[in-house]
Amino acid sequence: MNRHLPPTGHHPQPGPLVGQPVPRREDQRFLTGRGRYVDDIVLPGQLYAHFVRSPHAHARIVSADLSQARAYRGVVVAYTASDLGELDDIAPNWVVPGSKVKGRPPLARDRVRHHGEAVAVIVADNPAAAADAAELAQISYEPLPVQIDQQAAAAPGAPLVHADLTDNIATRFPVGGGFAEAAAGADLRISFTLRNQRLIPFPLEPRAVNADFDDATGRLTVYCAHQLPHLLRRMLAQALGFPEQRLRVVSPDVGGGFGAKMHFYPEDVVLARLSRKLRRPVKWTETRSENISATTHGRDHATTVDVAATGDGRIQALRVNSVANVGAYLSSMGSGVPTVNVALFVLGLYAIPTVEVLITNVYTNTTPVDAYRGAGRPEAAYIIERAIGRVALELGLDPAEVRRRNFVTPDRLPYRHPTGISLDTGQYEVTLAKALTQADYGAFRIEQAAARLTGRCLGAGLATYTHSCGVGMAELMGPIGFDRGGFESALVRVHPDGRATVLSGSHSHGQGHATIYAQIAADELGLPLDDIEVVQGDTDIVPLGVGTFNSRSVSVGGSAVKLAAARVAAKMRSLAAHMLQSEPADVVFDGGLFRADGNRSVTIQEIGHAAWTGQGIPRALGIGLEESEFYHPHAMSAPNGAHVALVEVDVETGEIALQRYVAIEDCGVVINPLLARGQIQGGLAQGIGQALFEDAAIDADGAPVPDPPIPRSDMLPRMEIDFVCSPTPNNPLGSKGIGEAGALGAPPAIVNAVLDALWPLGVRQIDMPLTPERVLAALSAAQGARP
Repeated sequence: MNRHLPPTGHHPQPGPLVGQPVPRREDQRFLTGRGRYVDDIVLPGQLYAHFVRSPHAHARIVSADLSQARAYRGVVVAYTASDLGELDDIAPNWVVPGSKVKGRPPLARDRVRHHGEAVAVIVADNPAAAADAAELAQISYEPLPVQIDQQAAAAPGAPLVHADLTDNIATRFPVGGGFAEAAAGADLRISFTLRNQRLIPFPLEPRAVNADFDDATGRLTVYCAHQLPHLLRRMLAQALGFPEQRLRVVSPDVGGGFGAKMHFYPEDVVLARLSRKLRRPVKWTETRSENISATTHGRDHATTVDVAATGDGRIQALRVNSVANVGAYLSSMGSGVPTVNVALFVLGLYAIPTVEVLITNVYTNTTPVDAYRGAGRPEAAYIIERAIGRVALELGLDPAEVRRRNFVTPDRLPYRHPTGISLDTGQYEVTLAKALTQADYGAFRIEQAAARLTGRCLGAGLATYTHSCGVGMAELMGPIGFDRGGFESALVRVHPDGRATVLSGSHSHGQGHATIYAQIAADELGLPLDDIEVVQGDTDIVPLGVGTFNSRSVSVGGSAVKLAAARVAAKMRSLAAHMLQSEPADVVFDGGLFRADGNRSVTIQEIGHAAWTGQGIPRALGIGLEESEFYHPHAMSAPNGAHVALVEVDVETGEIALQRYVAIEDCGVVINPLLARGQIQGGLAQGIGQALFEDAAIDADGAPVPDPPIPRSDMLPRMEIDFVCSPTPNNPLGSKGIGEAGALGAPPAIVNAVLDALWPLGVRQIDMPLTPERVLAALSAAQGARP
């Protein structure tokens, strides 16, 4: 039988690969400088674009003279909106019903509505010439009133961001009701405000686009650093009126996304239009200053919270009124992230019977706000965890005990919140207990009490979180105005030589898909990890998919890989059974050989040859070893976790020392604990950064403050991470999401810790980021409030 190739030289690792801390297969390529990003791609006849951007947050464009720019050496064209030709405004992809939609113009026409909005584009044969020529563009503006703060912009009579609207309200989204009745007679009634500040996603690689129209074939290829290549293809085709089957999107290596790289931007459509007009490839790579003003921001909520509770800390009712700044235009998910993703998740892991929420989206003269790691769920977690912490402080109770008293109990799972979202599986008390033990919580409380006697301020902050991962079900996405699929695709092919390719419609921007998808496929196929290649990011090659967001890569994308690979494995076993004259159940695959009855065997190469030639096998078995899966989840999962932050606050300087940080995560079955820890660490870095350092501040004229702070590695503590496993029944892997966990848990845990430290000194309110200046101001206000 062994007349073809011998078994491959690699042998499967013993036992399943799922659950093993396999190092990332991608890292060697990246660490040796062999990554291939959009900016690395230089095509024959390459041209370069540079955008002229508004220095004003709100102004009328009086005139635009590009004659000097056009005359500059090396310049090919210089266009305003009228030169570029008719293009519709870029409509959002998620429009909550009832929203007043204002999409982004590819180039501003008569007005600019935020600082950095593009008003013209210069194309030259080298990037320096394009940038120099842009300095020669003469754009005359008439400044108009600027709206920066969403609460001021929402007030009656406020100057309008869009003159054809009657006010600046984009969306009103109410959920629930009955707070006043449920709160009547409560032992404790508290009301407080929160500010979830504006953030900049700051991926290491900025956005980049290289559009290449081939006049000979009539095909358009767009290279773009993007999280959702197929959705970008669809949006570009619609915007350009271009046949989708002749439009190819290639997203090569992507240096971070964090949500900001899954949207459809003005630069995407402008470069595609330019390449079609010029019949040459046109490339643009964002500068860091453009990234600050033109790429979407995140968060930016001003929130009032009302809580009613019993004397022993059981919350009876919660009311949330939050005003969200969506910026000058509705970005792709700009109406849904601050409404649906906040309002439905404000109850966290707690069985609170009554909830009343109103989210109001408001237009302002600022950069559009959209999804940023967690996409609304960090805002929701911050609300409920600050509320739980405040109840504990007001009643003098241990915050861990208040959480235990309000948790959804295991016997009630799966549990449907009054807001409509569901919790599938979890061990909430177990997870919290593990976090407290890891943090030596009891010993810390003893140390804290002793420290207070000497004037030192120590604080412990707790936070739990949950959110829904693995979006999603088409039956639910449609009614909330989310115009995209919730499935994910995978194609698994075993080649005649016994090696395999996994093609996935998902796309990695740092998550490690090339490793985890290979682990999943290897376990199903019985192949060595090194014999499996993972391909993503090219719409001409991979089956039509959705992409990466909402921590869906494993639960949806991985499930697609698992199911497709399982069907290929089943066919290989059937082929082997026929060739060995045995039953499929009696066939064992080991070391590259299919065996039956202990002696007879065929190689995987023999199986591959038979499958791809059809020789010697029944026609009923068909040709090939290739299966596709479009996995469409029937339900989402609810990962959860418990975080503990231990701090010391220096009341003389306002400095906060984050002494320890513990995160215990329940993400169901962990495919790769090494990569999962990396995802948690990345989320924690951004969550800690929000709590202590980051603020996308905007000055009174609407200009972003340059060089906003972001945390360095030496500004972060050692992160103590561990897992609890409650598998979800909602997908074949039993896995939940993990990529956004740190960004949800860290902000409330750290703020709760600082308030715990400063509560005895009268501090009741402090907003992120907790800079030394803000800590000192809070201490000063507390002292001034004392009789």
